Amino acid sequence: MRKLTLSGRFLPHQFIRIENEIGIIIPHTIKDFISEYADLSTKENKFINNDGKLFEISQFITYRMMYDFIKEFKEEGLGKKLPFAIDNGGWVFCISFDEESMNKILLYEMEMEWKTKNDAFELVANNFEDFINGLQEKTV
Repeated sequence: MRKLTLSGRFLPHQFIRIENEIGIIIPHTIKDFISEYADLSTKENKFINNDGKLFEISQFITYRMMYDFIKEFKEEGLGKKLPFAIDNGGWVFCISFDEESMNKILLYEMEMEWKTKNDAFELVANNFEDFINGLQEKTV
């Protein structure tokens, strides 16, 4: 059977719109990763952080979802975060571009009752590369 050509899942003009909305410059390595995996699921979807806590990605998100979360973060005063994936419960994995947590991977725990806005995010990993490299198919 004929193999079809996939259209881009994340286009250059969409990155420009995201960068303008947040006020950041997304590194090329992260843009390349998002372009390749947006709207997909992978078998390597489990991450265990330094505290031994398991996190699991359901799928990498689409541009529309990313943009909607960025607008929500802005409206709620939750800082400069770049959402890139969701877990099975719909919570959002983000890369922080805030000065106090620059490059850290945080999980946005929406619909929780937070004491402060800082409580809306849980630290997952120290940076994007460590997070992606630490994803595994099965946990030990």
